[in-house]
Amino acid sequence: MVFSDRKPSNNKQRRGASFHESAVTILTPGCHFNGKLFCRGSSRIGGKIEGEIISEGLLIIEEEALITAQIKADEVVIQGQVEGKLEASGRVKLESTSKFTGDIVTPSLVINEGGIFNGNTKMLIPEKIAKPVASIPVVEKIDKKSLKSKDKKGTKMPEIGVKA
Repeated sequence: MVFSDRKPSNNKQRRGASFHESAVTILTPGCHFNGKLFCRGSSRIGGKIEGEIISEGLLIIEEEALITAQIKADEVVIQGQVEGKLEASGRVKLESTSKFTGDIVTPSLVINEGGIFNGNTKMLIPEKIAKPVASIPVVEKIDKKSLKSKDKKGTKMPEIGVKA
Protein backbone atom coordinates (compact mmCIF):
# COMPACT_ATOMS: atom_id res chain seq x y z
CA MET A 1 0.00 0.00 0.00
CA VAL A 2 1.47 3.33 -1.05
CA PHE A 3 -0.54 5.70 1.17
CA SER A 4 -1.26 4.88 4.80
CA ASP A 5 -4.74 5.15 6.34
CA ARG A 6 -3.18 5.52 9.77
CA LYS A 7 -3.47 8.99 11.30
CA PRO A 8 -1.50 10.22 14.31
CA SER A 9 -3.77 10.57 17.35
CA ASN A 10 -2.05 13.68 18.73
CA ASN A 11 0.60 16.29 17.89
CA LYS A 12 3.37 14.43 19.77
CA GLN A 13 2.93 11.42 17.50
CA ARG A 14 2.79 13.71 14.47
CA ARG A 15 6.39 14.78 15.18
CA GLY A 16 7.51 11.25 16.15
CA ALA A 17 8.50 8.09 14.28
CA SER A 18 4.95 7.05 13.33
CA PHE A 19 4.52 10.25 11.30
CA HIS A 20 7.77 9.65 9.40
CA GLU A 21 6.94 5.99 8.73
CA SER A 22 3.80 7.01 6.84
CA ALA A 23 5.39 10.02 5.11
CA VAL A 24 5.02 10.30 1.35
CA THR A 25 7.54 11.92 -1.02
CA ILE A 26 6.33 12.90 -4.49
CA LEU A 27 8.43 14.40 -7.29
CA THR A 28 6.16 15.06 -10.25
CA PRO A 29 7.14 14.78 -13.93
CA GLY A 30 7.91 18.52 -14.07
CA CYS A 31 10.60 18.28 -11.34
CA HIS A 32 14.36 18.01 -11.95
CA PHE A 33 16.69 17.15 -9.08
CA ASN A 34 20.48 16.86 -9.09
CA GLY A 35 22.23 15.64 -5.94
CA LYS A 36 21.57 13.27 -3.03
CA LEU A 37 17.90 12.56 -2.28
CA PHE A 38 16.85 10.96 1.04
CA CYS A 39 13.31 9.57 1.35
CA ARG A 40 11.50 7.90 4.25
CA GLY A 41 8.19 6.12 3.81
CA SER A 42 6.57 5.67 0.40
CA SER A 43 8.06 7.72 -2.45
CA ARG A 44 6.90 8.37 -6.01
CA ILE A 45 9.29 9.89 -8.52
CA GLY A 46 8.03 11.06 -11.89
CA GLY A 47 10.63 13.67 -12.75
CA LYS A 48 14.29 13.70 -13.71
CA ILE A 49 16.84 12.72 -11.04
CA GLU A 50 20.63 12.71 -11.32
CA GLY A 51 22.88 11.67 -8.43
CA GLU A 52 21.94 9.38 -5.56
CA ILE A 53 18.64 8.19 -4.08
CA ILE A 54 18.39 6.63 -0.62
CA SER A 55 14.88 5.44 0.24
CA GLU A 56 13.71 3.85 3.49
CA GLY A 57 10.47 2.29 2.29
CA LEU A 58 8.75 1.71 -1.03
CA LEU A 59 10.18 3.64 -3.99
CA ILE A 60 8.01 3.92 -7.11
CA ILE A 61 9.67 5.29 -10.24
CA GLU A 62 6.83 6.40 -12.49
CA GLU A 63 6.58 5.94 -16.25
CA GLU A 64 7.61 9.56 -17.02
CA ALA A 65 10.73 9.37 -14.81
CA LEU A 66 14.28 9.62 -16.14
CA ILE A 67 16.71 8.50 -13.43
CA THR A 68 20.51 8.45 -13.66
CA ALA A 69 21.55 7.53 -10.14
CA GLN A 70 22.91 5.15 -7.57
CA ILE A 71 19.84 3.88 -5.69
CA LYS A 72 19.60 2.22 -2.27
CA ALA A 73 16.10 1.29 -1.19
CA ASP A 74 13.97 -1.21 0.69
CA GLU A 75 11.57 -2.08 -2.16
CA VAL A 76 11.45 -0.63 -5.70
CA VAL A 77 8.86 -0.61 -8.49
CA ILE A 78 10.19 0.77 -11.79
CA GLN A 79 7.81 1.95 -14.51
CA GLY A 80 10.12 4.51 -16.19
CA GLN A 81 13.78 4.71 -17.24
CA VAL A 82 16.65 4.11 -14.84
CA GLU A 83 20.40 4.02 -15.45
CA GLY A 84 22.86 3.24 -12.65
CA LYS A 85 23.25 0.84 -9.76
CA LEU A 86 20.29 -0.31 -7.68
CA GLU A 87 20.66 -2.05 -4.30
CA ALA A 88 17.46 -3.19 -2.60
CA SER A 89 16.97 -5.08 0.65
CA GLY A 90 13.58 -6.27 -0.64
CA ARG A 91 11.90 -6.87 -3.98
CA VAL A 92 12.66 -5.01 -7.22
CA LYS A 93 9.92 -5.05 -9.84
CA LEU A 94 10.38 -3.90 -13.44
CA GLU A 95 7.00 -3.13 -14.98
CA SER A 96 6.23 -3.59 -18.70
CA THR A 97 6.99 0.10 -19.38
CA SER A 98 10.37 0.05 -17.61
CA LYS A 99 13.85 0.34 -19.07
CA PHE A 100 16.75 -0.38 -16.69
CA THR A 101 20.43 -0.18 -17.63
CA GLY A 102 23.02 -1.05 -14.97
CA ASP A 103 23.46 -3.36 -12.00
CA ILE A 104 20.81 -4.67 -9.61
CA VAL A 105 21.52 -6.28 -6.22
CA THR A 106 18.38 -7.71 -4.57
CA PRO A 107 16.99 -10.89 -3.00
CA SER A 108 13.96 -10.79 -5.36
CA LEU A 109 13.73 -9.54 -8.96
CA VAL A 110 10.51 -9.50 -11.01
CA ILE A 111 10.55 -8.44 -14.66
CA ASN A 112 7.14 -8.16 -16.31
CA GLU A 113 6.81 -8.94 -20.02
CA GLY A 114 7.86 -5.87 -21.99
CA GLY A 115 10.21 -4.62 -19.28
CA ILE A 116 13.77 -4.05 -20.51
CA PHE A 117 16.80 -4.96 -18.39
CA ASN A 118 20.34 -4.51 -19.70
CA GLY A 119 23.03 -5.14 -17.13
CA ASN A 120 24.02 -7.47 -14.33
CA THR A 121 22.15 -8.75 -11.34
CA LYS A 122 23.25 -10.32 -8.09
CA MET A 123 20.62 -12.19 -6.15
CA LEU A 124 21.12 -12.10 -2.40
CA ILE A 125 19.89 -14.92 -0.18
CA PRO A 126 18.48 -13.66 3.12
CA GLU A 127 20.35 -15.27 6.03
CA LYS A 128 17.12 -16.51 7.61
CA ILE A 129 16.36 -18.87 4.72
CA ALA A 130 19.92 -19.82 3.78
CA LYS A 131 20.64 -23.46 4.61
CA PRO A 132 23.86 -25.43 4.29
CA VAL A 133 24.04 -27.55 1.13
CA ALA A 134 25.64 -30.58 2.80
CA SER A 135 26.89 -31.42 6.25
CA ILE A 136 30.63 -31.82 6.69
CA PRO A 137 31.68 -35.13 8.34
CA VAL A 138 33.53 -34.92 11.64
CA VAL A 139 36.87 -36.76 11.86
CA GLU A 140 37.67 -38.49 15.15
CA LYS A 141 40.67 -37.19 17.05
CA ILE A 142 43.69 -39.45 16.93
CA ASP A 143 45.90 -40.00 19.95
CA LYS A 144 49.43 -39.22 18.71
CA LYS A 145 50.98 -41.56 21.31
CA SER A 146 49.03 -44.55 20.00
CA LEU A 147 50.33 -43.90 16.49
CA LYS A 148 53.95 -43.95 17.68
CA SER A 149 53.56 -46.97 19.94
CA LYS A 150 53.49 -49.69 17.31
CA ASP A 151 54.82 -52.83 18.95
CA LYS A 152 57.36 -55.17 17.37
CA LYS A 153 54.78 -57.89 16.74
CA GLY A 154 53.05 -55.67 14.11
CA THR A 155 49.85 -54.94 15.95
CA LYS A 156 47.46 -52.88 13.87
CA MET A 157 47.27 -49.18 14.36
CA PRO A 158 43.92 -47.69 15.46
CA GLU A 159 41.70 -47.05 12.46
CA ILE A 160 40.72 -43.57 11.55
CA GLY A 161 36.98 -43.35 11.19
CA VAL A 162 34.53 -40.74 10.04
CA LYS A 163 31.38 -40.05 12.00
CA ALA A 164 28.29 -39.58 9.89
